[in-house]
Order: sequence, then C-alpha cells, then structure tokens
Amino acid sequence: MTEEENTTQGPEDTTKVDLGKFQNVDALMRAYKELEAEFTRRSQRLRALEAAAAQSDEAQPKRAEADAHEELYRAVKGDEGVCARIVGEYLASCKGVPILGGGGAGVTAPVKRAQTFKDAGNMALGYFKLQK
Repeated sequence: MTEEENTTQGPEDTTKVDLGKFQNVDALMRAYKELEAEFTRRSQRLRALEAAAAQSDEAQPKRAEADAHEELYRAVKGDEGVCARIVGEYLASCKGVPILGGGGAGVTAPVKRAQTFKDAGNMALGYFKLQK
C-alpha cells in the first residue's frame, strides 16, 4: 500500500464502529433504554423490599418485648411470695395518699347552732321545706 491509500482508507475505518451483536446504532440505543428501564424497575423494587425489611425489623423487638413481659407476668403470677412482695411495695408507696378512715363514715359539715329563737325558727322552717 502506498501512503495515499493509507490516508484515504484511514478515515473510513475509524468511522466504522463495532456494534457487536447489534445491527445498527438504533438497535443499540433501544437495547440501552430497555436495560436502563429494567435497572430502574429493579432499583425501585429493591428500595421497597429494604423499606419493608426495615419495618419488620422494627416490629420484631416490640413483639419480643411483649412476649418477655407476658412470660414475666406468668412467672410472677405463679409465685405467691413475689406477688405479696409487689403488693406490699405498692401499698407502702401509697402511704402518702389520704385514705378515708373510721369505717367509711362520711365527712360532716360543722354544726350550725342558732343564736336566737328567730334563727332557730328559720332553721326549722328550712328543714321542713327540705323534707317535702
């Protein structure tokens, strides 16, 4: 080959691109877009599955904690000594709370005594009116 042939053949060879199994550039572009769409779908599905897994992981400790509380309750319920101790501690903590004493008798209002006969008559009339 001469130098002229090399220069004329050079640009033609460089513009021709190896497309592999694709027939033309349009087919390659279409395949690329399909691949990109599939990648997007799979990424979205993976994100949804990761979110669902995170939610189930958060729910798992709560369930385990509830089961532990239930198991502890059953164990304490079966042991009378532990029950008595818990109730005793609770009652000891309630000592600051005023409890009605005297067998359940209610609190009475202070006695109002009449100073004169007129006051006594008014009190009696008021009492009789309330009795009706």
